Amino acid sequence: MGQLRQALNMIRAQVSRLTTSQRLLLASLAVIAAMTLFLVAQYAGRGEMVELAPGLAADAQQRVVTALQVAGVRHEVRNGRVLVPADRKHLALAQLSQAGALPDDSSLLFSNIVDKQSWAMSADQRRQMERLALQNELALTIAQMDGVRSAKVLIDAPAPSGLGSAVRRPTAAVTVFTDGGGAVSQRTVDAVAAFVAGAKAGLEIENVRVIDGSTNTQRRPTGDDDAVASTNFERTKQVESRVRGKLLDLLAYIDGVIVAVNAQVDTRRVSTERREILPAGAGSQVFALSETSSEESQSNAGRGGEAGVRSNTGLDINRGSASGSEMSRSESKAELRPEVGYQTQRIDDPRGIVTKLNATINVPRSYFVARWREAQPAGDADGAQAEPTEEDLQPIMEREIARITADVQPLVDTPEEADGPGTVVVSMIPDWKPAGLAGEAGLGAALGLGGGSGVTIPGLVKTVALGALALVSLGLMARTLRKANQPIELPTAEELVGVPPVVRGDDSAIGDAAEVEGALAGVELTQEEIDRRKMLEQVQSLIKTSPKDAAMVMNKWIAAEE
Repeated sequence: MGQLRQALNMIRAQVSRLTTSQRLLLASLAVIAAMTLFLVAQYAGRGEMVELAPGLAADAQQRVVTALQVAGVRHEVRNGRVLVPADRKHLALAQLSQAGALPDDSSLLFSNIVDKQSWAMSADQRRQMERLALQNELALTIAQMDGVRSAKVLIDAPAPSGLGSAVRRPTAAVTVFTDGGGAVSQRTVDAVAAFVAGAKAGLEIENVRVIDGSTNTQRRPTGDDDAVASTNFERTKQVESRVRGKLLDLLAYIDGVIVAVNAQVDTRRVSTERREILPAGAGSQVFALSETSSEESQSNAGRGGEAGVRSNTGLDINRGSASGSEMSRSESKAELRPEVGYQTQRIDDPRGIVTKLNATINVPRSYFVARWREAQPAGDADGAQAEPTEEDLQPIMEREIARITADVQPLVDTPEEADGPGTVVVSMIPDWKPAGLAGEAGLGAALGLGGGSGVTIPGLVKTVALGALALVSLGLMARTLRKANQPIELPTAEELVGVPPVVRGDDSAIGDAAEVEGALAGVELTQEEIDRRKMLEQVQSLIKTSPKDAAMVMNKWIAAEE
């Protein structure tokens, strides 16, 4: 602190000697330096943003953004592109793989990993470089998954063969090492297999082998058939746990009650398709393709006389007969095409319904004994402490079992389409206690801890042990504080200065010690010896700096001596 104060005083003294213009110049330089540091911090603290999944459709992009938001990965959407920090890209891909939000063709994610290829490379070299880059990229991404420490990916993708030869499908092997050395979860195995299979065209999930490097075991990813079985098992386990939890909450007032639930779940997926013909006017129509209409009419000629000269008198004896008959005909033709309307309805029922529920409840005998003792008269002290017989407990058991069954039955009901109503079995079990706890009740009574207090010997031991640990901790802390408060014995001023202690009266001084300088042994050197040593030092320096020149000088000396 004193050195800092001295430095500040020196700076203050130097600044006081400066003129006003010099002070303004220093202030300007300080402001410029601060702004420069601020800009450097802004640009240096902002990571480079890279595109996560190029070429994504709108729905796939929305799915990716939602998964990144749930995983808490920082991202931005610019011009229809999803951008993430460059150092968080592998973590983002791992989170997308675990969440099942990767695009259908995840090979698009690695389309730019070999952009630095040279045009001088052959096709085989470029293919090998692409495969190695893809393997490294997949390994880095898998290593970012939860619980995974590192991973190694190997992909074998045979080149297309000629006509007539057998087609070899690509295969892959992934070795996964966990953080804590435990086994890899099935969920991680499925995510790794799906991620690797989607990154290589033509690679199926069945051809991906996942090796647990921590336990040296081979793991198989879940297929379609296994997924149905796994779904059924998980659904059954979920239903049993949920129903058992409800029953335990319902019967929490019974100490030592045991509840077991067996569920049968139908997880078969049912698809129903129905096709119905619609009536006329509601979907069915008749359309006229063409219409033809024709009409024909015919009538006979008027009256006429015989040929020759006629009289011009009023009476005409050659009057002809009446006019002939008329004929009319009409014809129409139309070409029609009927269109029948259909209504198709497809229903996909994932089901997952519970078809059967069985619950078995074991009630300890002490519960029925307690109910029997409660039914005894209040003034009968001997009856309250007496041990009932089986005949005495039989009415209590029948009544309590019927009541428990009625309470539990609504919780194990199944839907109407199930195989039948749930079954509830309630039975009494004997109270069993280890030999070490046989005297628990007597010791508890001796300590004043009755059965109704709910305090048992194991609970008492835990309480005493915790209290002892607390007391030991307090004692250690008090001891530490006590040692810390003890004054440190510092040397006196006489001891620091070096004043000799006072000689007591009964002691006599033997002599005085004097401080003298020790004499060093001197060696007298002649001028020739000094010159020789200087020359030796110069030769050594010349050898270190320029060995060639030193060799030439030595050769000259040797030649001169010869």
